[in-house]
Amino acid sequence: MKIKALFFLNFLIILTILFTSVSFVNAQENPKPNPGYVPAPAASNIKGQADAFRGTSGLQSAEAKNIVASIIKTALSLLGIIFLILMIFSGYQWMMAGGNEEQITTAKGRIKNAVIGIIIVVMAYAITAFIFKNLPGGSNQVQTTDPQNL
Repeated sequence: MKIKALFFLNFLIILTILFTSVSFVNAQENPKPNPGYVPAPAASNIKGQADAFRGTSGLQSAEAKNIVASIIKTALSLLGIIFLILMIFSGYQWMMAGGNEEQITTAKGRIKNAVIGIIIVVMAYAITAFIFKNLPGGSNQVQTTDPQNL
């Protein structure tokens, strides 16, 4: 049993090393504002301040529904990954059961539940994408506002 645990631990370490890579990101210069854009001097309202900040920082404007859609899609993607990992772990448990019917039954049940979970997550993802795409003025991409056109 110790050999199996050691093998599994080594397997997880190798997978972790293979699938997690360190990316070095070099610093970049601050983006220069668009030519011809003059920031508003001392904006007196919140919108003016936000626009002035957005213009100098290079950030983009996004509608609330697009932000909510992105959050929901990210959460559903993470849930799908969790169910996939659960299915892989259960398959490994089934292979290593060694004929033990109790472990095989547990692994089969867990695989069945993981498949049902993945189906639910995929359907929820599809429904969310459909709803947010068909909202009035909706799109799959984040909408931006050009500071020059304000």
